[in-house]
Amino acid sequence: MKKLQWAHPMYYISLVYLVFPFGGIILWGYPEWTFWLTLAFVCAYLYIIHFDDKVLQTVAWYYLLAYIIYMTLQISVNMIWFAFYPVHLLIYRFEARLKSWPFITYLGVLAFLVVEQLLFSSDISVKVFVLVVSAFILAWLYFLYQEREKDKYRQESEQKNAYINLLMAENERNRIGRDLHDTLGHVFAMMTLKTELALKQLEKGQYDFVQRELKELHQTSRSSMQDVRQIVNNLKFRTASEELAHLQEMFAMTSIDFQLHHDLDLDSLSPVMQSTMTMILRELTNNVVKHSQAKSCQIDLYEKNGLVIKVKDDGCGFGDVTGKELTSIRERLLLVKGRVDIVSSQNPTIVQVWLEETKEK
Repeated sequence: MKKLQWAHPMYYISLVYLVFPFGGIILWGYPEWTFWLTLAFVCAYLYIIHFDDKVLQTVAWYYLLAYIIYMTLQISVNMIWFAFYPVHLLIYRFEARLKSWPFITYLGVLAFLVVEQLLFSSDISVKVFVLVVSAFILAWLYFLYQEREKDKYRQESEQKNAYINLLMAENERNRIGRDLHDTLGHVFAMMTLKTELALKQLEKGQYDFVQRELKELHQTSRSSMQDVRQIVNNLKFRTASEELAHLQEMFAMTSIDFQLHHDLDLDSLSPVMQSTMTMILRELTNNVVKHSQAKSCQIDLYEKNGLVIKVKDDGCGFGDVTGKELTSIRERLLLVKGRVDIVSSQNPTIVQVWLEETKEK
C-alpha cells in the first residue's frame, strides 16, 4: 500500500456531522447495524483522501454514493445532507472535470434522490426540503468548481509569466553578449597583435615604429572606452523603435493576439519623450500580459495635438474606477506634460495616454 498522504484539515471538518448517523442509533431509533455501514463510510472517505490506488478509490467512491442513497431512502431523508461529503473530494481530491466519471455519477445520484422523493413522497415538506438541500449542495459545488478553475488559471498565468520573463532575460543576455563580442572582441584581438608586433620591433631597436604602434593602441583604447560607454547607455535607454520591436517579441511568446498600428516618426522624438513613451508602453503591456487574462491586445500610436498612446484589450478590465489607478504611469508623466485616461474600464478595456510632443531641434 502506498505511503499515507498528508490531507488538508478541511476534509476532516465535515466529519463532525457523523454525530447524526451514530447518534441516531441512540436518539432516533436508527437500526443498530447502520453503525457498521457508517463506519465503512468513514473508512471509504478517509481512504480516498489518503491513498492513490485507483481501483480501491473507485470502489470507495461508489460505496459513498450507495451509502447516501440507502440512508436517505431507507433510514431518514435528512441523510441527504451527506451528499456534501463527496463535493470536496470531487473538487480537490479528484480534481474532476464536468464530464468525468466521478462528476457524472455524483450528479446522477443527486438527481435520482430528488426525482425519487418528488415522485413517491406524499409529504410536501419533504419534497421542498430535498429540493432546497439539493439546490444548496449544487450551488456550493458550483462555487468550489469556479474557485478551483480560477486558481488553476492564476497558477498557469504565473508560470507563463515566469517563463516569458526568463526568455526575455535570456534574450537580453544574448543581446548584451553579442554587443560586447562584436564591439570589443576584434578590438582586443587587434590590440594583442599590435602589442606583439611592437615588442618584436622594440627588440630590433625600431623605436619610431614602436612609438607609432603605441599611439595607435592608445587611440584604439580610447575608442573602445567610448564603445563600452555606449553599450552601457543602451542598457539604460531603449529607443521607441527598439521598445516596439521588443513588445512584438514579448507578445509572440504569449497566446495573446497582438496588433500594433502607428504612423509616427519615432526617430524625431526627443530622448526624454522616447524614454517616457517606452516606460509607459512597458507598464501598460505588462499589465495586459500578467493581469488582464486577455486574448487580444491592440496598440495605436498617433498624433493628435500631441502624441497619443492607446492600448485596448478584451481582458477582465478594471473594477470600480476611482481615479487612483495606474499610479506609476501618472508618476512618469510628471517628467513631461501629459495625462492618462481610462476610456473604457471593461469590454473592452481602453487606456489612453496623451503626451505633449517634444522633437529634437
